[in-house]
Parts: sequence; C-alpha cells; structure tokens
Amino acid sequence: MAKYEIIDGVGIIPQGVTTIESWAFIGCENLTSIVIPDSVTTIRSEAFWGCANLTSIVIGNSVTMIGSDAFRGCKNLTSIVIPDSVTTIEDGAFDGCKNLTSIVIGNSVTTIGSGAFRGC
Repeated sequence: MAKYEIIDGVGIIPQGVTTIESWAFIGCENLTSIVIPDSVTTIRSEAFWGCANLTSIVIGNSVTMIGSDAFRGCKNLTSIVIPDSVTTIEDGAFDGCKNLTSIVIGNSVTTIGSGAFRGC
C-alpha cells in the first residue's frame, strides 16, 4: 500500500499510485497544496473533503474521473485546471469551494454531476 504524506503543507503522492481512495486526505487542515502524479487515474469520492486550507491542486494528465464530493469544502481553493484526460466530474466534486474563481475544464469532460460546483 502506498503511503501518502504531508510535508510542510504539501501533499506527497508517490509515483505509481493509480487511485486516491475515499477519505485519503479527508479533513487534513495542514494540507495547502497537492500534486497528483500522472500515474493516478481515479480520485475517489470524498478524497480531499474538508481540506479547508488547500489552495493549490495540480491534477495529473491520466486522471479520468473525479469522484463525488472529492474536493467538497476546500474553501480556500481559488483555481483549478481539469486536464483533457478527465471525462467525469461527479456530483458535488467541488461543492463549497467558495473562493474558486477560475475553472478550466478539459475538452474530454462528458459528464458534470449535480451540484459539482455548487457554492462556488
């Protein structure tokens, strides 16, 4: 099993991890930024829910699905770029990201779930 770490506010996900499981970083208030490596294909539901101090996310170019409520309540997130590899953004994925002012959605997205960006 891969070990996720937070070092000086930066979430470290080892190369080779293919899935960020549900609740992997839930409520990690020390997390300020995360780089999701290209090996990751799936961000499961509620993976980063309530990471209130998360301000920066870089999503790797192999992610195809962002699960429901994956980044819910990340209220200090200001911008997000969703790469062309993503096809599905599930319900409530960015719900409550009230400071989100810039969203770039890749060309391959075919499904944006209910309330995906509610409260932004």
